[in-house]
Amino acid sequence: MDKITEFLPTILGVLIFLIIWFVLRRILSSLSGKINNSEVYKEDVLNVLEEIRDELKQLNQNISK
Repeated sequence: MDKITEFLPTILGVLIFLIIWFVLRRILSSLSGKINNSEVYKEDVLNVLEEIRDELKQLNQNISK
């Protein structure tokens, strides 16, 4: 029983460290997911390219008339 109580502070310290580590990982991965959200970026780029394409089509039609 005395051996268990000797290691208790070390075990609790490791458990607290692991809990803090997992919480920080979750928070940082969530932030990273929001910052690097490639789907939103891809949709925005696609919308801009479609607008450019439409404008170029209109310009070509005006020039060819």
